[in-house]
Amino acid sequence: MKKNRTFSSLKPIRSLLPENIKKLIKNKSYTDFDTLKMSWKTVLGDDTARKCDLLKMEKYNKEKCIFIKVDRKDLIEIDYARDEIIKKINSFFGYRCISKILINFEDIPSTQLRKKSLKLNEKTKKMLETLDDKPLKDKLLNFVESKKQ
Repeated sequence: MKKNRTFSSLKPIRSLLPENIKKLIKNKSYTDFDTLKMSWKTVLGDDTARKCDLLKMEKYNKEKCIFIKVDRKDLIEIDYARDEIIKKINSFFGYRCISKILINFEDIPSTQLRKKSLKLNEKTKKMLETLDDKPLKDKLLNFVESKKQ
């Protein structure tokens, strides 16, 4: 039976590289995210790049993902193009860099989301007038008035 050997004097691969290569590796200040951010329009094309913005790139559930921000009006189009976008990004890098895209969308202010005022019908107003408890009646009427504004 063989014994497992341990080596106490292993050198890191970096020490075997020439000095000019070490300088290039050390001075590399950009990452995959920076490279992708700089060439976003080139990778996706002007039309798709205009519709979505790259937010960040990080690991999510053991897979490398990108997070993009999309207007709500373009959400369906970008969602259907998700696989094509992944394919374009991976072909740009030359290896499987991205495996998933997570989409965040911007809300467009709509009329449905406006704060609605409280409107009382005549029957409710008459019920409030018939209350005998003066403090409760005043509080309810003040509440209704504050919600109308």
